[in-house]
Amino acid sequence: MSARVVDAGRWCSSQWAPLVLSLAVAGLLHSAAPAARCRAQSGPVQTALIELYTSEGCSSCPPADRWLADLAAEPALNGKVVSLALHVDYWDGLGWRDRFAQPGFSVRQRALTAAQGSATVFTPQVMVNGRTTLDWSRNTAFRQRMAAINAQPAKVDLTLEILPASDAWQVQIQGRLQPHLSSARAGVFVALYQNGLSSQVTAGENAARQLRHERVTRELIGPLPVVADDHFTHQHRFRLPLDADSRDFGVAAFVQDQTDGQVWQALALNTCLE
Repeated sequence: MSARVVDAGRWCSSQWAPLVLSLAVAGLLHSAAPAARCRAQSGPVQTALIELYTSEGCSSCPPADRWLADLAAEPALNGKVVSLALHVDYWDGLGWRDRFAQPGFSVRQRALTAAQGSATVFTPQVMVNGRTTLDWSRNTAFRQRMAAINAQPAKVDLTLEILPASDAWQVQIQGRLQPHLSSARAGVFVALYQNGLSSQVTAGENAARQLRHERVTRELIGPLPVVADDHFTHQHRFRLPLDADSRDFGVAAFVQDQTDGQVWQALALNTCLE
């Protein structure tokens, strides 16, 4: 089996509710020296959000996982692309349970797919700014797509700050919408991602393979509201797993149209712990 295909449900922003105003991942922060507050700000053009819907149970997914890892590591794309891997759970009953899979990621995949007028989701599925793209493995075509997005003026100004501490991070997200955008349609999302992960798979389609992962979304919250006419501020407190290296984590934020699923702007910030 080369891919898993299931029917998608209807688009509904309430599928991502209730709103969550704080984020905690169980456990304690890996010991590391706290650094000063670090900050990232979006630029004058759009940054592309790339979402890879994947699973450790899918034999056609490892090449896409490697592609996403290479993309995230490419210096030339720094500030131009924010990449996230979201592991879906509908493969879990087919021989191998993916420890990174979450039901909410499957719900998000179905909702975004339905917003595009489709009833079918699959793995690996790549979405760019909320739209499925099938040319991700064709380097020239995909680079042209990225360049076209990066050439567009920014629709949202985003600022992301992390204040590290010995046992947690305090994260603040601020933003301002361009005047022509509707704050009622805007949803703010915050993702905690982890790099340097691997799994030794012993069953299912990838049995006897060691899989390596980058940019794995460990938690995604939202949509958080834009309560003022054109600007917002949200704060979140993050805790990391007990035995995790804090240097492997990062935070991404993006603003998405809750009516049609299009992403208006994205921003990522790697951890600032020494």
